[in-house]
Amino acid sequence: MSLDFFYAFITGWVILLIFWLTVIVFILLRKPPKSKLTNKIIFLSLIFFLVIFLILIFFNLRFVF
Repeated sequence: MSLDFFYAFITGWVILLIFWLTVIVFILLRKPPKSKLTNKIIFLSLIFFLVIFLILIFFNLRFVF
């Protein structure tokens, strides 16, 4: 049962990442004049997603019986 939860959790993170990347690309293509989306914010948000994803993978590999 916990393995099914883990796969669902990873699937949710992947879907969230896809939607987040879609939003970022859409905003970058439109280039609104008052947008506060900088390259630093994009980089930090992608690093955040990657770090959380790697932590999830690490804990799964560590606690699998």
